[in-house]
Amino acid sequence: MGANNIDLDMFKAEMQATFKMSNLGLLHYYLGLEVSQTEAGITVSQSAYAAKILENAGLTGCNPSHTAMEARLKLSKLSTTPAVDPTSYRSIVGSLRYLVNSRPDLAYSVGYISRSRNPPPSTLQP
Repeated sequence: MGANNIDLDMFKAEMQATFKMSNLGLLHYYLGLEVSQTEAGITVSQSAYAAKILENAGLTGCNPSHTAMEARLKLSKLSTTPAVDPTSYRSIVGSLRYLVNSRPDLAYSVGYISRSRNPPPSTLQP
């Protein structure tokens, strides 16, 4: 898509002459971002990436929530629930940080849980 198809075609020809490349058409998927381009505009989502995060966390069948985190949540290192594997926790948090690219509504919650190097024991319990 471009404002002027002649200019766009000339640009593509120059790029192909300079670099080894091919024209694959409109962008549909790139680095976990699902891209939909229509006359009305461009939409970016990460629904497949979010589903993969849930699968990796063992939360595939979890219930949806209207809020990302309960209000005034205070995480504590003192808990009676079993400890969570720190490596797995950091991996999931890192994945969530990338998901925030298309879900800015999750930014505060993901930032909050990112502050801890070691997970609070009850953080990722289904």
